[in-house]
Amino acid sequence: MDVDSEVRILAHIADFMGTSMAFEDVLTTALRFTAGLMGADGSSILLIERPSGNLSFFIVLGEKAEQLKNIALERGEGIAGFVAETGLPMVVSDVNRESRFSARVDQITGFKTRAIACVPLKVRGELTGVIEIVSKKPGSFGDKELDMLGAIAGPVAIMLENARLIREVKRLHDELAEAARLKAEVLATMTHEMRTPINIVIGNLDLVLRGFLGELSERQRKCLETALRNSGEALSLVSSLLDLSRFEAGQYIVHTEEFRLEEIWNDLEAFIRVGLSGKPVELFWTIEGELPTLSSDRMKMKEILSNVIFNAVKYTDRGEVRVTAAPYNGGAGISVEVRDTGVGIPKDSLPYIFDPFRQVEGSATRSLGGVGLGLAIAKRLMELLHGTIEVASELGQGTTFRMKFPAHYHP
Repeated sequence: MDVDSEVRILAHIADFMGTSMAFEDVLTTALRFTAGLMGADGSSILLIERPSGNLSFFIVLGEKAEQLKNIALERGEGIAGFVAETGLPMVVSDVNRESRFSARVDQITGFKTRAIACVPLKVRGELTGVIEIVSKKPGSFGDKELDMLGAIAGPVAIMLENARLIREVKRLHDELAEAARLKAEVLATMTHEMRTPINIVIGNLDLVLRGFLGELSERQRKCLETALRNSGEALSLVSSLLDLSRFEAGQYIVHTEEFRLEEIWNDLEAFIRVGLSGKPVELFWTIEGELPTLSSDRMKMKEILSNVIFNAVKYTDRGEVRVTAAPYNGGAGISVEVRDTGVGIPKDSLPYIFDPFRQVEGSATRSLGGVGLGLAIAKRLMELLHGTIEVASELGQGTTFRMKFPAHYHP
């Protein structure tokens, strides 16, 4: 698999995303084209089911496709399960020499798998599934095929997330009271009309920045990084509008699981650094003391931290953004402080910064754009998890957010 083949596949996927084809047809076409170039005997997209962690076959191509659609892989089962659990891509030249391979699916279908290549699907650091290709011939796949799968995983994950959000908006639309139906319809339309072109822009920018279409000058790279950062902010805005609709429809439910705060930071760090692209700003993560294991809603806590930290990143043009975590009340909870050296907030605006659709007045902050949803969502999620969030700021001197999370969520 050479670079020209990689560019061809990515260019085809970009073209498909820009059409009016149903997203399942786009994914199927892209998967069939990719598998054909790689000489695979079968290919599939598997999605992680929550909260079980099992994998279900979503799109399957090959001679045993219909049988596979009725099979689910248990958490961690086989090569696909390992990739979904760890987030690490994996290529197996001969399954007979790989202990992680599970023969259960072959025993059910009669397929004789010998080689596998599998990569994770991630959206903003969150694992949502895997792409897997298989062959009956040992040695069919190597690092080049694995790299190619990794290159298409980004746009595939974006399309899946886009479709999920559209379905959720439609579901919310049906459940809203009559007075709120118009708002939900507007949100559904906005999601469909805005997310798709934004995702196409992000996918193509990433394609160019990764060098698939040739070398870039430093000036070109900086311009593209700025465009990528702004596209990410636009995507966050649309997602925040969807979050607001969830609250108004009473659709937020807390799902508890055990995790560590450090894991959330590992997921967020790469995404946050995209927001810092091209800025003379340093990002620091510090732990003071031994943090307790948390039993709460991991996804909601991740969203809280994402919104607050990204807010600091957005309004800081130079200096630093420093995130400090520490236990409090004898380990009964965790405190997180997000301190930046940004533009700061006027004193008379502090009481309103957690109100939706309220942005701090003043040319220094208004020029940065936004409609004031991220902090409003963070505040509501904190209250849902029985946490607190406070802010202190001085215009021109930066802002500090202080959050406290109980280690164990109790309804």
